[in-house]
Amino acid sequence: MSLPGPAAALCAAGLIALGTAAAVPPVHIEGPPPGHTGGFGEPTCATCHIGAPLNEPGSTLEVFGLDDGYRPGQRHPVTIRFESFDMLAAGFQGSFRFTNGDRRGTRAGEVRPLGDRVTVARGEDGATEYVQHTRAGSRPTGGVAEWTFEWRAPNAEAPVVLHLAANSGGGDDSPLDDLVYTLSVTLNPLSPAP
Repeated sequence: MSLPGPAAALCAAGLIALGTAAAVPPVHIEGPPPGHTGGFGEPTCATCHIGAPLNEPGSTLEVFGLDDGYRPGQRHPVTIRFESFDMLAAGFQGSFRFTNGDRRGTRAGEVRPLGDRVTVARGEDGATEYVQHTRAGSRPTGGVAEWTFEWRAPNAEAPVVLHLAANSGGGDDSPLDDLVYTLSVTLNPLSPAP
């Protein structure tokens, strides 16, 4: 797998400076930096986590709670479920944004964590929300990681996309031999509930 020029140079320089892979410092165990969902031109977790091609077969990244779309202005409980072989650590980041029009790429709705496995970070623009794992949320159980949160949908009649990136790690606090997966889910507005 190859990284973009600056990222590859930075990772290589860090490894050379440290001398061994065992000395590589922990990588975003508290949560990734904002803007790594793979959506709207963003990079993914593969910027730092390396070891296999993106979306290597053998793992499953799923979203529950948004099967039919969204109801404008309403709250939707959402669960991200990630299952991967040899997963001893896990992480994710996601963002809900409008897909087109004048608001294309801007935040759509608001996220509220449900429990200590999830938090919300703001992007550099101060407006984009990124839902992501915490330290507690980086611990899978039996090769499965789940993260649950509430999404309050925008009060709008426009398509929204949820971009997700997830990382399956070996639990050694190293970015090496990690697997990165992405998922994009487009959500269309539904008529209000009766």
